[in-house]
Amino acid sequence: MKPGSPSLFFFTAAALLAASLLPCEAQLFGKKKKEAANEQPELAPGQFEWHPERSPSGPLLIVVSIDDQVAYVYRNAVLIARSTVSTGAPGHDTPTGVFTILQKNKDHESSIYKGAKMPNMQRLTWTGIAMHAGELPGYPASHGCIRLPLEFSSKLFGITDMGGTVVITKKAAAPSASSKPATILLSSNVEPGSRPAAQFLGQTMWDPKRSPEGPVNFLLSGLDRTLYVYRNGILIGQTPVHIERPDLPIPAGVFLMLEGVDEQAAPVVRGKAARPWATLALDGGSHGNAVQELRARLQIPEDFGKRIYDLAQPGTILLTTPEASTPETRSAAGFTIMRP
Repeated sequence: MKPGSPSLFFFTAAALLAASLLPCEAQLFGKKKKEAANEQPELAPGQFEWHPERSPSGPLLIVVSIDDQVAYVYRNAVLIARSTVSTGAPGHDTPTGVFTILQKNKDHESSIYKGAKMPNMQRLTWTGIAMHAGELPGYPASHGCIRLPLEFSSKLFGITDMGGTVVITKKAAAPSASSKPATILLSSNVEPGSRPAAQFLGQTMWDPKRSPEGPVNFLLSGLDRTLYVYRNGILIGQTPVHIERPDLPIPAGVFLMLEGVDEQAAPVVRGKAARPWATLALDGGSHGNAVQELRARLQIPEDFGKRIYDLAQPGTILLTTPEASTPETRSAAGFTIMRP
């Protein structure tokens, strides 16, 4: 399979993009590789570890490190598996970003490469990027896909769901579970047909009938000072938010809602318990500091917060960027965040 752009929607760490994949220069995680991998023993090509008993339930997060040629599987922010991989060879680079699983097929055959068999295929873009079993020479060798050991690919296939989150990055890093979830417990994800527009900044909109069912995700733009709410990639709401010290950029990050509630954290919405989050920094900052900073600086209108509190469920993704989300005002793109 070859790299390409997703057909529905995506955004950059700096902003929402148009419908084409841009070169990725920024790293998703700023940690050093040793820290990120928790100094675990190195795996030989084709080797993997599988310990689902470490965390029996909760949302899955798959992190693929191109530099390490390793995939890390987290459930409820606990590392339950890791495996060697082979990503795209030079000239066929695997795109970095945040993807969702679009399609699953245990017996897939490529329509691009003359019927090449791709067992346990999990599609990440409609234009040729997927995870599947394949040869693992110990270095990047694919046409953009993420090759996995056959047994590992089968095990992974068995625990993932459609719409699951896969992060592909240059460096590896473990998500940190914070006892203080972000104040923006409810923020937005973005897609092409529902792209934010400059003329609507500062306005409140709530129209859940646009997409009555499906997963909800959020995007917070610091420059817009706006929180966007998406369901199935369709914009169903947005609201202006207050950010203390707006001259200071907010942390850029990916937040994954975990199971349960956080009894020790102050409620974000009055009368509602705070939720626990795993966080992945986009700017190399401290995960804990990013969460605390957002809680301290961000205020969501109370009525809007109550509307969307129950929409956020374990596995919900919140993305934050200090940049604009609108094509008219955003700066140059770096890391690409996609939800096809």
